[in-house]
Amino acid sequence: MRSWKLSPLAASVWLVASAAQAATLPDIAPLDVIEISDEVNPNNLTPAQLTQPGDISAALNAKDSGVPLRTPARSYDSQCVDDGLARLQSETPPDVLIYFAHRAARSCANADVQPAFTQAVERLLQRGGGVVVFHHGLYTAAGKGPILQLIGAQSNSIAWNTMQGQRVVAIARSHFVASNGIKYDGKVTLPAFSGVPAGEYDAFVNVPDERYPVTDLLDVGMATRTVLFASDSGGNRVLGFVTARSEWKGKIVAYQPGEYQPNALDQRDGNNFQILANAIAFSAGRVNEKGEPVTGAGGSSGSGGSGAGGNAGSGGANTAQGGQAQGGGASGGRTAGGGTATSGGSSAASGGAVSGGVPSAASGAAASGGAAALGGSVAGGNASTTSGGAPGAGGSTVAAAGAAAGPAESTSGCGCGVARQQRWPSLLVPPLMLGLLWRRRALRARSSNG
Repeated sequence: MRSWKLSPLAASVWLVASAAQAATLPDIAPLDVIEISDEVNPNNLTPAQLTQPGDISAALNAKDSGVPLRTPARSYDSQCVDDGLARLQSETPPDVLIYFAHRAARSCANADVQPAFTQAVERLLQRGGGVVVFHHGLYTAAGKGPILQLIGAQSNSIAWNTMQGQRVVAIARSHFVASNGIKYDGKVTLPAFSGVPAGEYDAFVNVPDERYPVTDLLDVGMATRTVLFASDSGGNRVLGFVTARSEWKGKIVAYQPGEYQPNALDQRDGNNFQILANAIAFSAGRVNEKGEPVTGAGGSSGSGGSGAGGNAGSGGANTAQGGQAQGGGASGGRTAGGGTATSGGSSAASGGAVSGGVPSAASGAAASGGAAALGGSVAGGNASTTSGGAPGAGGSTVAAAGAAAGPAESTSGCGCGVARQQRWPSLLVPPLMLGLLWRRRALRARSSNG
C-alpha cells in the first residue's frame, strides 16, 4: 500500500492556507472586552443557531478569533448586571463594552439600574473606552430610552428571513470598520434616505438573517453620526453607524445583523465577525478611520493604562512616561511614542521584560548599550530584529529577551497579542523557502540521473 505524505513545499502552502481562518486586524495593543447581554428567541432557533449570552465573548476568546485580548473577554447578564456594572464604574474599566442587551439593565435583586448603567456607559466613552452595540442592543424595551438616545437609534419590529436573508450594503466603503478584511461580492443601487446618499454601493448578503424593518435614527444633538451600512431588504434602512461626541475619547459603533450565530460568530473569517472585530478596535481608538494604528492609544484609564500612555498589558507595556504599569519594565517601559528602552539598559533590567514583557523600539534599534529584542517573540521567546533592528553601540542581540508566555512587542511601539493566526504566514516563510530549495535539488538530481 502506497504511503501518502505532503512534500515540504506542499506542507508549507497548506499551513499558510489553514492560517487564514481568523479575523484580521492591524498590529494593536491587546484589549480588555466585556459583554452585557441577554436572550430573546422569537424565531425559535436552536442553541447552535441563536446568538446567545456568552457566545460573543466565547468567540473572541477562541484561539482563532484574531482579536488581541489582554484578559479573557467576560459576559455579564443584563438582568443580573451587578458585577458588569461594577466593572464599568471601577477605576479599571474595560477598553470595550459589547452591548447585546434587549432588555433594560436590572440588578441581581431585580431593581432598575438602567439609569446608573447608562451613566456608566457614557463615562466609559468619556474615558476613552469603546462601545459596540450588537444586534438587539438596538431594540426598544421599557426603560431603555436613555441608552438608545445615547446610541442614536432604535428598532421595534422583526422579520426572520431564511430565503433572501438581508443585504448588507457598505455606505462608507473607505471607513476601516466597513473595509478592513471584508469581502463584497455584489453591487446595489440605493436612493437617498436617512443620511445615505443616492448611488451604487458594494454589498454582501447574509442568509438567513433577522431584519429590523423599523429602525429609526434618533436626534443625536451635538454628536456626529457616520452611516457605515444600510440595507434595501424589506425596505430601506440603516444597519450600522458610528456615533461620536467631542467630549468622548471613545466611540459607539452599532451593527444590526447578528441573530444567526453561524453567520455572526462561527465564521471567524466571515464578514460579520470581521465587522465585529473592526468595530472593537475602532471604537476604543486603537485605529483611525483609515485603519492606521493610533500611537499612544490607551483606551480607558485603570488597568488598561493611561489615555496618553497606551495599554498596560500584563506582559509589559507602559505609561506615558514609560514607567511601570502592571508588569511593565520599570523606568524602561515603552513610552507613549513607542520609544526605545532606556539608554544603556539591558533587556532584563531598565529596558527589559518583567512578567513576560519585551522592550520595543519604533526604529527597530536598541538603545545605546542595550540588548535588542525587537519585533517580539515567537513560540520559544526568541528575539528577532525587524525594520533594520540592529543592536545599538555596544549592545548584543539576546535570544532570550522575549518571553514565551508574555505578549510580543512590535516595532510600532504597541503590545501585541500572543502569536495570532494572521502572523503565521510570516513565520512560515523560512519553511516555504526551504521546501522550494529541496524541490530544486530533487529536480537537479533527477535530471542528472536520467
